[in-house]
Amino acid sequence: MPDLILIRHGETDWNVLGRAQGQNDQPLNERGLAQAEKVGRHVRDHFDLQTTWSSDLSRCTKTAEGLGAPVQLAQTIREVNFGDWEGKRWEEIKHSDPEQISQFTSGDSGFRPPGGESMRDVLARARCFVQESGVLEADGDIAIVAHGGSLKCLMVVLLELPETALGRFHFSNCSLSVVGAGNGPATLMSLNQTAHLDGTAPIT
Repeated sequence: MPDLILIRHGETDWNVLGRAQGQNDQPLNERGLAQAEKVGRHVRDHFDLQTTWSSDLSRCTKTAEGLGAPVQLAQTIREVNFGDWEGKRWEEIKHSDPEQISQFTSGDSGFRPPGGESMRDVLARARCFVQESGVLEADGDIAIVAHGGSLKCLMVVLLELPETALGRFHFSNCSLSVVGAGNGPATLMSLNQTAHLDGTAPIT
């Protein structure tokens, strides 16, 4: 049974500064590069990847480089577009748009930031990705390197969960989550593993 290995990109300076990153193409910082090296080593040691799918934004493509399998790019697994919020600190947004940020944090999947897209839009993109990439019908293990928001949507799509489950997932930078795919329904095997970043390998 193939495994889907879901990986969030490594750390960027905007992650550290608490800025809404969205589809702004921020590179990995020094810590993010080190995280990418560690997750790459762990995946090469514990999985036999057939291929890697990555968001086309550089923080993901750089994270995907060291996984040991050919990389295919997909815009459909980009982060949510935060529109006018991108580049602003979340604290700044809370003060300037308190009602809108309240809608966003309430779990309203239909809410769109000014000039941006909703999580429901990202869910639609995730469904397109799963259908078009054929990851659930693959013969071997596949890595998917994406973003916190798009990974939440992929989990909901892969596990056939309701939209309300979006807020139940969290993905740390360069964390690793595993979904078992095959003849039956996809199964969550592990979520948000980060021990490989501390030099201790988790059980997979």
